[in-house]
Amino acid sequence: MAKKYSLKSNSTECDTLLTKALQSGHINFLIGSGASRPAISVAGNIEAELNELLSSDPAEFESRRFSFISEIQECTNSLLGGSPSPDISTTLLMYREFLHTLGRLLDERKTQLLPKQVTVFTTNYDVFIEKAATDVAGVRLNDGFNRESVLDSDYVFAPEQYFNVMRVSGNLFNYSFSLPSINLVKVHGSLTWRKVGDNIYFRNCVADVPSADEGDFDARRSEFLDQYILIQPTREKFQMTLLERVYYDLLRIFANVMEIENSVMIAFGFSFEDEHILDITRRALKTQHFFLLSFHTAPMGRVNI
Repeated sequence: MAKKYSLKSNSTECDTLLTKALQSGHINFLIGSGASRPAISVAGNIEAELNELLSSDPAEFESRRFSFISEIQECTNSLLGGSPSPDISTTLLMYREFLHTLGRLLDERKTQLLPKQVTVFTTNYDVFIEKAATDVAGVRLNDGFNRESVLDSDYVFAPEQYFNVMRVSGNLFNYSFSLPSINLVKVHGSLTWRKVGDNIYFRNCVADVPSADEGDFDARRSEFLDQYILIQPTREKFQMTLLERVYYDLLRIFANVMEIENSVMIAFGFSFEDEHILDITRRALKTQHFFLLSFHTAPMGRVNI
């Protein structure tokens, strides 16, 4: 069974364990909506709220779902449009520092047996990590889209891309080394996803948000919501087979990394409200080879760490 260590009461032992895990373990992160504050509100009990409205008041359900998605979209428009608010700039800076830290961590790892690779799992739809990665030199971000074609810009989402490792070889001497890379696994989908046929393709994630002041708002709101390929926080999470298949492919990757010996998971801004992720984490905590460090913005009393 898992052991508990308190950072406050036993910081020395925690530092020793964490240093060992980061130097010689398989490094993973799990981040939730709390990581994108103050730019985006914490999701909180949005799933329970939407499920209740879905049964009792369908009109209010659509209104609340629209406000939830439109907040993220408006933030994204500002982030990518070059005129971010102070809150958005603050959040972007924190993500840049996060990626810089991961890059330094991978560069300084002493082991040559493991690739210089970190996997970041997130339930967030926003594109703060993608935007921050454009400003961080020396770290490659792998978002799961296949970009091997040099002519076709319709990049298709392929989870098997997460198993690729980039290596560099010398042209005069017989040596090679892996480049620092970050796998970004967005288990609930992303604003960068669009559906074409039976595949998910990369999309331009800037979009106009309908205003209630303009005519035919209900129709434009429905069209706005229908463009997203997201696993939204309701009991009717899967509105299409494609989403269900991709969701469980990504969950399987999440479960598999916890089965790897000397795997470390650092969670922050995550409430563990998703039942599937909670169940997988609980199973992993029953082993002796898995290390979990959690910084949270919501109560985690449901999680037996």
